[in-house]
Parts: sequence; structure tokens; C-alpha cells
Amino acid sequence: MGVKWKMENKKYTKEECKNLLLSVKREGHDTKNGMEKLVEMLDKKGYFEAPGSTRFHGAYEGGLKDHCMSLYNLFNELCKKFDLIYEPFTKDSIIICALLHDLCKVGKYNINPDTGKISVNREHPKGHALLSINRIKSFINITSLEESIIKYHMGFYGTVETGFGYDTEYRLKDIITEWNGNKLGKLFYFCDDMSSQFLED
Repeated sequence: MGVKWKMENKKYTKEECKNLLLSVKREGHDTKNGMEKLVEMLDKKGYFEAPGSTRFHGAYEGGLKDHCMSLYNLFNELCKKFDLIYEPFTKDSIIICALLHDLCKVGKYNINPDTGKISVNREHPKGHALLSINRIKSFINITSLEESIIKYHMGFYGTVETGFGYDTEYRLKDIITEWNGNKLGKLFYFCDDMSSQFLED
């Protein structure tokens, strides 16, 4: 019998997301409580209230948080099912990759308080996965495997300018090489895509 997925567009609380992040004890390059500092920044910059997009998945206040939590639950479940959690890829790695892979979107969108319409902040820095990685590494240390998973989480979309604010960040042959040697990265991409396409509005 095949796996039966329950389709739902679940909303998560700020506390659920924050507590999961704070369960990770990861140092930064200049501090022993790098994750605490990172969460403080996320709180200040509006990560927990940010939309996930302007008109696609997570296009509402808190949509980014909900997407990341949805991805975390799916990726975590499949990593356990396929027995993929072992050093150097741990439960902490799953949390970091899932909840922080779209850190680039913090500050990217504006919500009109009167109409609720979401628009792109034109002054926001360009970039997607690489911007997320730079923001993460300014607070905590991440492993080369975690960095690779986040870098290539857009899959083939990362090889083209999509028109949705994503610039080319690697070549087609790079993602092929990466996925041939990194099954976790390939699984993460599909979980990210499944979450946005089937588990969210």
C-alpha cells in the first residue's frame, strides 16, 4: 500500500516556529548563542509575519512561517522514514534547512494595511538561496551539507531568471552534479515543491 497524505493548509503559531528554532544550539563565528541572536533578528525584522509570496503559496501574513513549518514536517517525516538522519546531518540540520532556506524573503514583501494586497519591496536586496545563506551565516555556523541543501533548494528554477525575482544562481550542470551526489538535497527540493504545491494555498 502506498503512503496516504492528508492534504491541509495548516497555520502555525509564532511560538511553535520560534521554539523549534531555539531548540537548535548552534554557535556563530563570534558568539556561543548564535541561534538566539538569529531568532531575535527574525522577530525584529518580521519573519514570523512575512508573506511567502505575492500571489502564490503563502500569499498572506505569516505565510512564510507556515510554508517553512510545512516543509519542515514533510522533510523531517521522510528523512526519518528513509533513515537519513545521521552525522553530519542531524535533526538540527533539518530545522535549519527547512525554517531558514527562504530567509531571503524577510523584508521582500509589503502588505497594504488597508487592502491586504502584497507587493514586492523594490529596495530589497536581490538574490534567493545565496542571500538566505549569507544571512544565516552572519549569525550561525552551518555545515557544507546544510549550505548545499539550501543553495540548491530551488532545483532547476535556480538556473533561470524566472521573472518572480529569482536571478540565476548556478548552472544546470551544477544542479545535476549536486543531485547525483546529494540525495538529501534532491529530497529537500521535492519536499519544498510538494509543500508549496499541495500542502498550502
